[in-house]
Amino acid sequence: MRFYFRITILVFAALLINAQDYGRLKAPNSGSKTGSVQSLMAFKEDTFALERTIDPNQYILGSGDEIGLNIQASDNYTLPLTITPTGDLFIPSVGVCHVAGYSLAEGASKIRKYILENAYPTAQIDMVLVRPRYFLMQVSGAVQKPGFIAITPLTRLDEIIKEVGGFHQLAKEFELLVTRPDGKKELINYHNYLLHGDLASNPTFLEGSIISVPFGELEKNGIVVRGSISGAGYDMIADGETLGAYIQRKVRFGKNADLRNITLTRIVKGETIHIVISPQDFEKTVLQAQDEVNFLWERGVMVNGFVQTPGGFSFYPGYSVADYISLAGGNSVNGDPRRVYVVHQHGGSEYGDDVIVMRGDVIYVPRARKDIYFGNSSILGVLTAISTIYLTFLATQ
Repeated sequence: MRFYFRITILVFAALLINAQDYGRLKAPNSGSKTGSVQSLMAFKEDTFALERTIDPNQYILGSGDEIGLNIQASDNYTLPLTITPTGDLFIPSVGVCHVAGYSLAEGASKIRKYILENAYPTAQIDMVLVRPRYFLMQVSGAVQKPGFIAITPLTRLDEIIKEVGGFHQLAKEFELLVTRPDGKKELINYHNYLLHGDLASNPTFLEGSIISVPFGELEKNGIVVRGSISGAGYDMIADGETLGAYIQRKVRFGKNADLRNITLTRIVKGETIHIVISPQDFEKTVLQAQDEVNFLWERGVMVNGFVQTPGGFSFYPGYSVADYISLAGGNSVNGDPRRVYVVHQHGGSEYGDDVIVMRGDVIYVPRARKDIYFGNSSILGVLTAISTIYLTFLATQ
């Protein structure tokens, strides 16, 4: 009997523990994919970034907008409501009022009138927008990830471009085609926003809008950019775009880029010409289709001759010849740093380790005279070898 009683107690305890866990919301594993998605959705629900306060006369209501409605009559009612997929606002104990397509101010006025006429004639009624809606928008053409993305009526074009992974390298960013919900088409020059902060070129959108980014043609709008920049390759330019404007909106320089050494290669009447453009001429230089712009690396200092590790080194203002030889590991056993000379970029050479080194110079450490005459490959060694070969030849004869 005691045995059955103990079994009954154990079963009851197990059921009690299980009942405590039943229905409890388990926290998702943060390391799992599902947990990450749920965390992201929770973040979107809890926070919402705005660039400025919403203007009730400009914001257009639509399906999914969350509304806060307060009715003060004989009793006080505070109702959290959501506009239905059909664009209606269902107000408990009052009725259904269509508000989609109206501005927030117009919608509040319409709902206030509807409640006064149908339920509470003397009520004080207030309506606010609690949270903007999300909806899907199509982006097609020359972007990295074309398709549908979720945005709000407050999302601007630059945020949309980031969501689709940015423009394709051949995108005509200056001729974006936007089709509005009423069927009207609009061309947007996105360059105006990048260069001048023009918000008209960085608009917001409503449901039904479509963005199409056209591909450019290399023969008509294409240039080639190379050198010490990120994203080198082909790119599209607008008509009349200057090198200065292109640099401002597009170019991200590498750490060794030389702004004083930008070269433009262009075909003029069948001949290829090379133009070195200085910074003061950037805004005067109008780019043309099929130009090649080379953002060259800054000129350093070359150290050659009888040193441990000959090669190129960055230019350091104030460094002496001896400093650069040290960067090259010092002179080799066969080198003579006392006879060093510097070949300047613009012609001419100077001897001595006290020469002022400039960007683009070449430092040469010659072979020591002693090594020339008495080293392994010296003149004396060569003569000795020739004499030995000659004497050997005579002996064989």
